[in-house]
Amino acid sequence: MLNGTSTSVSAGERITDYRNCILTIIGSANANLKIFVKGAISTDAEFNKVPTFDIRSSNRNATGNAWDFVEVVDLEDGTAIDGDDGVNLSGNNVRLLEVNINSLDWLAVEATAIVAGTVTVVGSFTTNQ
Repeated sequence: MLNGTSTSVSAGERITDYRNCILTIIGSANANLKIFVKGAISTDAEFNKVPTFDIRSSNRNATGNAWDFVEVVDLEDGTAIDGDDGVNLSGNNVRLLEVNINSLDWLAVEATAIVAGTVTVVGSFTTNQ
C-alpha cells in the first residue's frame, strides 16, 4: 500500500522475466491523488541494481538511475494514458491498467499530489508461455 502526505514511491520490482502486466489500483473512500508508473532498463554493469525511483524526475539521468514514466491503458475503455500525465484517482475507485513493460527490467509506482486517502496497487505479471 502506498500512503503519505505528498508523495510515496514503491520499491522497484524486478520484471525482466515477464511480458505482461496488469495493475489493480484501489483508492480509499476519500482518495484524492495521482498515480504514476515508472520503468527502467539495466545495463550489464548494473543488472541487479535497483534504480532510485524516488529521485526528482529532473535529476534521474544525472545520477545514473535512468528511468521514465510508462504509458498505461485503461482496461475499462481502452484509453491510453500518457506516462507523463499519470492516472487521477478520486474516491473509492478501482482502476485496471495494462502496463507496457516490453523489455523493461524494473517497474515502480508513485502516488503523488496526495490530498487525502490511501491507495493500494496490486500487480499481476505473466509471460506468453
